[in-house]
Amino acid sequence: MCMLDTTDGALMMALYTSKAFSRDVVAILYYSIVLTGITVVVSAFIGIIQILSLVQNVAEPEGSFWDGVGAIGDNYDIIGGCICGLFLLVGVGSVLVYRPWRRRMDRKAARRAEQTLESECQSPEPRSPDPLIPEEGPRAPGYGAAGSSQLGPVIPA
Repeated sequence: MCMLDTTDGALMMALYTSKAFSRDVVAILYYSIVLTGITVVVSAFIGIIQILSLVQNVAEPEGSFWDGVGAIGDNYDIIGGCICGLFLLVGVGSVLVYRPWRRRMDRKAARRAEQTLESECQSPEPRSPDPLIPEEGPRAPGYGAAGSSQLGPVIPA
């Protein structure tokens, strides 16, 4: 387990210090999420096994479920190998999936940018950049007029 944690830490450090990823923030986030996610899943699995083994040793329950828990507890070496294989499988899978996923996300972002640009070009009137300034309608007394001597309600003519 110590070797697995050390390998995980080394992979994370390599990811953060890699020149290939230093300019690609999305890649760093992607691989960080993948490594963190698999680490959380594995640690939760190991924690659950440990708790169940503790309950089995203290309460001595019987049944096929508890026989399975005992068998898992007796074969931690096999579980450790499976965890290492899982890290390898997920790591290789994430490397293979990243490029197509990234291209797809870039295309979606480009389409969204084009739609936004087209909708801005098609609007007949420019909108106020400040969402708090109403485009039409009465304003509060002195609103937006520095040094205005107008006090009281605005009366439409």
